[in-house]
Amino acid sequence: MATATRVDLRRLAQEAATLAGVVRGSLGPRGGQVLLTRPTGEVLLSRDGRRVLEALNTDSPTARMMIACISTHCSLIGDGAKTFIILLSAFLQGLEKIIERDSAPFCKRVQGREKHKEKRYRLNQVSQFLMMFHTHILDRILIQDLEKHFLSVFSTYDTDINRSTVELVLEAYFCGKVVNDRQKFLSQLSCDFFYKTTAGENVTEGLHLVDECFAELHTAVTGLPVSSSRILEGLVLQRDFAVHCPSEGEKRVLVVTEPIHAALSDLDTEVVITSECQYQASELWRTKRTEDIVRHMQQNCIKVLLSSVKQDEVVHYWAESCGISVVECLSLEEISLICRFIRISPFRPSRDSLRTVLTEAGVVKFCQPLQLGTKRYVHIGLTGTHAFQPHYVVLCGPVHGVTQQHACAFHGALKMLRQMFAVVNLTECHEPKSESQNLLNHQQGLVEQQQCKEEPNDCDNVQALDNQLIPFGVETEKQVSTPVRANELAGLCTHLCKSSCITTPCTDSGHNTVCSVLNESGNSIVDLEKLSLKYKHPDKMGDAETVLSESIQHVHPTVQESTSCRHALVQLQANKDGYTDPGYGTSVKYGRSNKSCVQGNASSSIKAGAVVPVGGIFEILLHYYLSSYAKQCQSTSTSVLCFLIADVLLSIPKTLCMTQKTNSFARLYLEVTGALRNGQQPLLTHHKSLESVSCKYHLLASVVQCAARLLNIDLIVGIRKVPQKAVKSDSEDDQ
Repeated sequence: MATATRVDLRRLAQEAATLAGVVRGSLGPRGGQVLLTRPTGEVLLSRDGRRVLEALNTDSPTARMMIACISTHCSLIGDGAKTFIILLSAFLQGLEKIIERDSAPFCKRVQGREKHKEKRYRLNQVSQFLMMFHTHILDRILIQDLEKHFLSVFSTYDTDINRSTVELVLEAYFCGKVVNDRQKFLSQLSCDFFYKTTAGENVTEGLHLVDECFAELHTAVTGLPVSSSRILEGLVLQRDFAVHCPSEGEKRVLVVTEPIHAALSDLDTEVVITSECQYQASELWRTKRTEDIVRHMQQNCIKVLLSSVKQDEVVHYWAESCGISVVECLSLEEISLICRFIRISPFRPSRDSLRTVLTEAGVVKFCQPLQLGTKRYVHIGLTGTHAFQPHYVVLCGPVHGVTQQHACAFHGALKMLRQMFAVVNLTECHEPKSESQNLLNHQQGLVEQQQCKEEPNDCDNVQALDNQLIPFGVETEKQVSTPVRANELAGLCTHLCKSSCITTPCTDSGHNTVCSVLNESGNSIVDLEKLSLKYKHPDKMGDAETVLSESIQHVHPTVQESTSCRHALVQLQANKDGYTDPGYGTSVKYGRSNKSCVQGNASSSIKAGAVVPVGGIFEILLHYYLSSYAKQCQSTSTSVLCFLIADVLLSIPKTLCMTQKTNSFARLYLEVTGALRNGQQPLLTHHKSLESVSCKYHLLASVVQCAARLLNIDLIVGIRKVPQKAVKSDSEDDQ
C-alpha cells in the first residue's frame, strides 16, 4: 500500500529552517556546543555540524535528503555542514517570498492550469536556473572579480609553503569544530602531521594517501589528557606481539596472509588416510613442514613475521626458537598499507618453494612494543616514498566521545587541506558563438525533459519584490517584426512555448557584450543577429547607480507562432584588469617544484593554496560583485534570482556577527565594501585567520545543486508494505 504526499516550497523551507536552527548557535569561533539526547539515554555533545545533523532522527524524506547532501559534501571537502544548511534555509525562505508574490518574475497565471501546477512550473524554472548558475555566472565572477582579492599559502619562493599561513588556516578550521582550549593545540598538531607526511613536496598526492588511509594512520587513546596526543614516525599496529624477540637495528620483515601450519586439505596435494597410524604420520609431516618453513625464514635473516590470520602454537614455538617476532590478526588494510610502503608481496608458504631465496622480504627501521594508555601496540618504522613519509597520530582524550570528535575534526582538516592544494578548473567562454550554441543545446535538453501542454502567458511588471531587490520596469509590445531589436528581446529568456528557458549570461575578456538572438521556427533557425552592449565593471559603478536606464521589453508571439520557441542568449563580455595574485604579506610565484598542485590557467581556475580572511569576507565579496552583475543583467528572472542568492550569502556574516557587539555586521560590511571601492589590496590585512577559497566555492556549488534537486521533487510516495513477489507454478494445471 502506497501513499503520495505533495511537496511544496513552504514545507522545504520549514524543514531547512528547523535543521539550520539546530546548528546555527554553534557557527563560528564564538559558537557553542550542541547537546543531543536520545531515548536510549545516549548523549552527544559536539560542535561538528555534520555529526549533529546525522545524529538527528527525522522522519521526513526531504529532510533526510538535505542531510545526505551535507554528508556527501563533507566527505569530499571536510567542512561546511553548518554553513551549508544555513545558506540552503535562507535561499528556500527567500524563494518562497518571491514565488508567493503576484509579481513573481516567472510565468504567472496560466489558463487551464491548477494553482499547484502553476507553482510547480515556476519552481522548475528556478531549478533550471540553479543548474546553470555556478558554471555560467559564479565561475565568471570568480575569474574576473574575486581572484584579485585572493591570498596564498605559498611563500615568496615557489618551492615553499608558508607554515604560519597554513597554521592560520587550520586554526580557523578547528575554531568551528572543537572547544576553545583545544583549538590551538590541534591546529599545530595537524600542521606538524601535514609537514611530516608530505615533507612540503608532492602535497596533493601525499594528502590523497592520508585521506584514503586515515583509519590506519591514527588511533584514539582514552583516559589521557588531550595534551598527550602526539605524532610518531612509522606505523602503529593495533595488535601486540604474539611472539617478541628483541633485536637492534634494521630488521627484515615477511608478510603472510595464510596459516603456516596449514591443514592437509589446504595444501595442493591429495592425501588418503585409512588408519590411525597414517593420521599420526600426517601430523608429524605437517609439524616437520612448519619447522622447515620457519627455519627457511631464519636462513633468510627474517626477524619479523606479520600475519593477517592467527597462527598455530607450533608456529609460535618455532618462531621463538629461531628469534623471529610474530604479530598476527592484522587487518587487511594494515597489511595492504605495509606492503605498499615496503614494496613487497605476501609470502605464500603453501605454494612458494623453500629452496630459493625469499624475494618477498622487506626491511623496516625498527619493530618495538608501544604502550598507549592501558593497551600495548606494535610500533614499526617504514621507509617512505617521494610523496609520503609514514607517520602516525595518537589522539588522546578523557573519554571516547572526545577522542572521536577530535579524530573526525583531524580527518576533516586533512580533507580541507587536500582540497585547498588542488587546482579548481572553472568554466570560461572563449568563443561567444560556440558558448551560445552549447547553452542553447543545454536548454533544448531541458525542454525535452519537461513538456508543458499549455502555452504560458508573459510575465507582468516586477515592482519591488523585496526591500533588497532592484525594481525593473518592463514594457511590452503586441507584435514584433524581424529583424528583432536587442531591447525587445531582453526579457525573452523567461518566455518559452513549451518549457522555461532562463538566460545565464557568460563573460569573456576583450570583447563587448554580444547578444545572440535565435528566432527558431520548428527545428530551423530563421534569424541570427548580434548586437553590442557595454558592460560596466562593478568597481567603476557609482554608489547611486541602482538600475539600468534601458527599458526591458518582452515579446508576444502571434497565434501562428504558438508552436515555435524563441531563445535569447545574452553573453556579457567584460574587459579584464591586469590582476596579480597577492600573497599573505608577500608576493607569490608559482614554479617548478609544486607543478602538480598549482598548474592551471590563471584566468580559468582557482589556484592551489588560494585563501581569504574568515568571518564572512568571501560571502560579502561575492555579494558585492553578484549584486553588481544583477543590476546590469537584462533578464528579469536572472536578475531577481541573482539578487536573491546575493542576499542569501549575507546570512553567514550576519550569523557570525550575532555574538559580537551591536552593529558589528554593518561595520564589517562597510569596511569590506569601502576597501573594494578604494582599491585596497590586499583586503583587511588585520584579519589573521584564513579559509580556503576552493572549499568555499565547492560549498556554494553544492548548496545550489542541492536546492535544484529539492525543487524538482513533486510527490513523495511512501510504501507501507513491501509487495510480495508472485510465485510461478511449475505445473500447467496451477496456472
